[in-house]
Amino acid sequence: MTITIASQSLSQLPETVEEIYQQFPSLETEALKFVQTPLRIIDKPEGVLYVTQKEYAVLKNDDENLSVIGTDDATTCHMVVLVNRKEFSVCVAHIDSTDDLDEELTRMVLDIMGQQHTESDFHLELSIMGGYRDEMHKSEMLTLDLLQFYNDLPVNFQLKSLCVNSINTRTSNGINWPIIYGVAVDLQSDFIISPAKFNLNVRGPCLSLRSSRFLSSQCSLHRVYHTGEGIFRINPFSYQYHSQMVDWIHKSDDFILSNFSTSPAVEPEHFPQEMKQVFQFVVHNPFPLASVFKFNKSVKYVPSPQGQWLKL
Repeated sequence: MTITIASQSLSQLPETVEEIYQQFPSLETEALKFVQTPLRIIDKPEGVLYVTQKEYAVLKNDDENLSVIGTDDATTCHMVVLVNRKEFSVCVAHIDSTDDLDEELTRMVLDIMGQQHTESDFHLELSIMGGYRDEMHKSEMLTLDLLQFYNDLPVNFQLKSLCVNSINTRTSNGINWPIIYGVAVDLQSDFIISPAKFNLNVRGPCLSLRSSRFLSSQCSLHRVYHTGEGIFRINPFSYQYHSQMVDWIHKSDDFILSNFSTSPAVEPEHFPQEMKQVFQFVVHNPFPLASVFKFNKSVKYVPSPQGQWLKL
């Protein structure tokens, strides 16, 4: 089975993103429309599910407490949206690499497929957004790796949107910048995907804990929520604690950017402060399996209609 684009099979994956756009002009046309779509500002937590880097979640359109799902702050990372029209469900993922993640990426596809995995005519809608023309070509490599992964799975995918690389790049003062950093999917409007910005107050729960996964040596992609369960679950993990973190909290923004970002010139302005909050969290919890995930138990929350996450 292969990815199809406008009823054509992607039988052989081109070597560059530009070749894909040349082979399928409709993808380029749709991507150009997408980057010109007005940015949606998500500033109220009611009904919002935010996934951060190394996370994904699955929502059905009948979820009682959630109506919007999305992610933000993607520079070289990619945002993947999978839609299952038969079960009226959507999956959003924030992916920074495909290295050693075949099992996790496959599990994500199975999570969104639900009961349709045995139907030969079933397909998932696939959209890939984010990444830009960065100097190290990390974005393009990730785009091609993701497309290769999905093309090799025994599942039918319809590639609805590919907004990456040159289409998602603007140049200012000689520096390439992403145009779109985030996306939101509205469950009540036929799973329409919009460029989006999520304010920091809508990104809970436990963002510093979740963001600390980048300090883990283990490659990972975690499912944090599924409508069928109704619980926001942070599964146990550990990370590498460094005594220098106490000093990092007080370092300049430039130091944080140059040492902890794959794209320091184009990070959102809140990136340094957010990283310092992560370091502060880790300093207070150097051994998370003892202080956070006691008895190796997950940290769990449930959403409320008011947009709060209530700890179980």
